[in-house]
Amino acid sequence: MHWLTGGLGSGRRRHRRRADAEHEDVEESTDAIFDSDVVADCEAFLLGRYAESLEARSEPVPVWAWTNVLAHGCREDVCRAAAGGRVGWSSTRRWRVARTAAAGELLDRVGSGASLADMQREVLVPLELELVSCPGDWACTPERWLEAVRSALHSYRPSSRT
Repeated sequence: MHWLTGGLGSGRRRHRRRADAEHEDVEESTDAIFDSDVVADCEAFLLGRYAESLEARSEPVPVWAWTNVLAHGCREDVCRAAAGGRVGWSSTRRWRVARTAAAGELLDRVGSGASLADMQREVLVPLELELVSCPGDWACTPERWLEAVRSALHSYRPSSRT
């Protein structure tokens, strides 16, 4: 308590507290940057926009991330994916073409009476999780991924809930 009243040694403790505070400020700003990236990634994932988020940062897009819009996107986002978006000659062109086909088939299923939310919950989220845990996703081609999505979509049988 003596240092609080300005007694002997108070300057040294005040200096130490200031240095600690400056160090904490640096840690907090670093944490804030990290946290904002994590929050942005989580938000992109939950909205079905993770592949685009990675592409915008010029980061590689893992195979499972191409499933993300199908598994989590709202109807408008799935429609955008089905429309194809930009298809220039980027390194992800083949993936975008495959995702366009998958989104179109998903919308066809939804248009024929299936619920988008049910298909996402019962088929596409499990497929996405399966792909996340799949080792060596580098070996998966867009064509093989599309076949896996098609197989999952065609295996869907609406439950008869009352």
